[in-house]
Amino acid sequence: ADLPELRHGVTTRRGGVSRGAYATLNVGLGSGDEPGAVQENRRRVTRAVGVDAFRAPRQVHGATVQRVTARAAAPGDGDALATDAPGMGVAVIGADCPLVLLVDPRRRSLAVVHSGWRGTLSAVVPATIRAMRAWFETSPADLHVGIAPSIEGTCYEVGADVHDAFAQRMPLALDAFAVDAAGRMTLDVAHVIRGQLLELGVSAARVETMPGCTYCDDADWFSHRRDGPRTGRHALVAGWSA
Repeated sequence: ADLPELRHGVTTRRGGVSRGAYATLNVGLGSGDEPGAVQENRRRVTRAVGVDAFRAPRQVHGATVQRVTARAAAPGDGDALATDAPGMGVAVIGADCPLVLLVDPRRRSLAVVHSGWRGTLSAVVPATIRAMRAWFETSPADLHVGIAPSIEGTCYEVGADVHDAFAQRMPLALDAFAVDAAGRMTLDVAHVIRGQLLELGVSAARVETMPGCTYCDDADWFSHRRDGPRTGRHALVAGWSA
């Protein structure tokens, strides 16, 4: 909100044309919804945010970062898009996974990142910051970061396989796991992401997390964990004013 030339927003499930399980503002083309409805929803989001396009990658829960320019082709497989092209809208979509916005106001560049537990374990956010440093000379100390609502740690039950994967590859993140009285193991993915940001030199005062849990609030958010695969997707969209 303190960056007037930045155009950005997080969609909820309100304000679109999709029906049924996808009601109403579903922006996920691969969700099983009517493609025409999804395209209309994306047009509405583009107009509302005030950018020239809605470019989203084919997300694969990895750590691939793609640069988007005014002349770039449609993004391919990956989970992060970075740009410094004025007016160009980039987006990532989700239905429980954290969506992260990285903004460098000094160099007028930004990136959007889809970072579920697999992407977080693969360090997609650190990979995106390294890419911004290479492409735009971004310094982590200059970054402003926003994390969209996702499934909260107390609601995100995981198995021992997830814990073991972090224990082997990212043991410092094990404090994001908890076990309740019933023996349920849960994981706070957003907590791990915040730790990654701080470790790279991003100021804690510049990391904002929107309140809300996608699993708990079915009026505003789609949730794959709550509703299964037949549900919509919301988006984090951002771009610089032209």
